[in-house]
Amino acid sequence: MVSIELDKINAILDQLKGLKIKEAVSLRKRLTKEKQTLQVKEESKIEITEFPKITRGQKISRTLKKRFRYLRLIRNQVPEMSWLELRREFSRREKGLDSKIKDVIWQNPSP
Repeated sequence: MVSIELDKINAILDQLKGLKIKEAVSLRKRLTKEKQTLQVKEESKIEITEFPKITRGQKISRTLKKRFRYLRLIRNQVPEMSWLELRREFSRREKGLDSKIKDVIWQNPSP
């Protein structure tokens, strides 16, 4: 899109070169300024950033850490339940089955 505008501006500037009219001179100056700003914008858009790749192990590790933090917050809300029971209830909840723990605690485990 920018290259089309630059082509149009260049064509108009070529036509205005020979004219010595005051309006043509001011138009030529304005078009050259606009041409420079378009070229600067076009150059700044070509910035390429590379993101570090996440390995499979790192992805699994992040997921397990999130799950552990979440379950730890729930355990703090329901201290009478053992860790094994809590994990079983979490598994049942993921499958869509009923759980002994209230839905309110699952949705917002923060104290």
